[in-house]
Amino acid sequence: MNSLPVTSGMKCAARIFATLASTAVFLIAAGCGSGNFHLPPAGSNQGFSNGSLNGHYAFTLRGVGTPDNVNAFSFVEGGVFTADGNGNLTSITDDFIENFQQGFGLQATGTYSIRPDGSGDLTFNFGPNNFSQYHITLSDDSHFYMEEDEGFNTSAGSGEKQDTTAFGTVPSGTFVIQTHDLVEGNSKVGVTTWSSGQITGTGEVLSGGSVQPVTISGSAQVSGSSTGRGSVTITDDVGSSDYFYYVVNSNRIRLFNSDSSTSLGLGRAEAQTGGPFTLASLNGSYVFGSAGETTNLDGIHSVGLFTTDGAGTINSGSFDYVQDGNAVTNITLAQTPPSSYTVDATGHVTLALNLSTGVTNVKHMFLVSPTRAFFLVSDPVNVEDGTLDMQTGSFSNGSLNGQAAFFMDGFDGLFKDRVGTLTPNGSGNINTAYRSSFFDPVNIVGGAQDNAFSGTYAVGSNGRATAQFSGFTNNLIFYLSSSNTGYFLQADSGVDIGGALRLQTGP
Repeated sequence: MNSLPVTSGMKCAARIFATLASTAVFLIAAGCGSGNFHLPPAGSNQGFSNGSLNGHYAFTLRGVGTPDNVNAFSFVEGGVFTADGNGNLTSITDDFIENFQQGFGLQATGTYSIRPDGSGDLTFNFGPNNFSQYHITLSDDSHFYMEEDEGFNTSAGSGEKQDTTAFGTVPSGTFVIQTHDLVEGNSKVGVTTWSSGQITGTGEVLSGGSVQPVTISGSAQVSGSSTGRGSVTITDDVGSSDYFYYVVNSNRIRLFNSDSSTSLGLGRAEAQTGGPFTLASLNGSYVFGSAGETTNLDGIHSVGLFTTDGAGTINSGSFDYVQDGNAVTNITLAQTPPSSYTVDATGHVTLALNLSTGVTNVKHMFLVSPTRAFFLVSDPVNVEDGTLDMQTGSFSNGSLNGQAAFFMDGFDGLFKDRVGTLTPNGSGNINTAYRSSFFDPVNIVGGAQDNAFSGTYAVGSNGRATAQFSGFTNNLIFYLSSSNTGYFLQADSGVDIGGALRLQTGP
């Protein structure tokens, strides 16, 4: 794996393209922007159009790139934009940090195009010869996966439609938060109350190889009443951090750490429901996906599931992960000692998975609801966090049927991000079409490639699925939370890439 300093801009102005081969591979050096590529159709859903992207949207991304064509750094980006349904973007506000340099509140206009399969391209124009290019895949008119596929960087993230009625006031209510900071090497989860711009709460912070409880305080204020953008300060026992927030709706917020000289982080907050909580609040089968850093950037991706009895015991489970390019797959839970969990009234959960490998995987989480949670993984080296979702429905090959949007990020010798579609047919055959953007931190070059593969898949009754694609990989591993959603990773040696999928609905 190519290691990077875990540090992180003017938007890039020049783009240079060199065609490497006839298979739609583009290498881009000393510049940014990639032009519009065209993915081959992947499946039956061909109903999207420019009209599918219509309204106000918030987005966040993280990636790796070069601000000077000499050195490589991590970066984060976030913002808001308005799409008019006809291919035009207005009211773009863009925030980013790279190499301790920041651009906050950058204004732009732009254009976009959406193809029938839901894939598309966005261009943000910041001024003459200064633009950024993104590729997206819609799962519906309110959600998309996203990558910035310019030659000076690669990144991945997502965006979602904003409810404009929530723009004018500071968010209010009880929110579960999760943040991840590359520079400070920490992850945080907690439950907070937002009232009249004041924030109080409790949480857990993973920092320096240990997890510690913290008391949280802070304040928030609206700074963009027409865009849903505001500012937040969150303080705990570890320190204080400033964020821009992007309102999605009254129940969902995205966070962008604005401490450009000390931090490089993103986060989110979701309204908590279902409390006060007890052991019985965590009752059923749950699927999780997580990722983070080891001693290397993007060094670990994990997926798995477990089933609880609602009384503190975990009855069964399965676990797969890739760490620094080494895949460990289909781990079961040990019978002795049994795996267990605790829950307090605030929704704080400590969960101990005793794996058959002899390792105990401890997760500290806060329940968003009895069906969802944010968590961090207790580990002396890794900084890993993720999301937990309750499983619904039964599972077989027929559970995977229809076209889904997906993203993946990580490395395969190069830092790499993928956004596209997966189309299983319900009986074991599957197609995929996606764009991969990549960046080589050694040679300081990057680019993008369009791909299409066919293969087969098999779904187990517990929702764990495997897929093989000729010419691509024999080792995609999925954990389905429903027939519509799931987490997955690529379990090939030397590769560390994982992500999520969501069935396309709408057109």
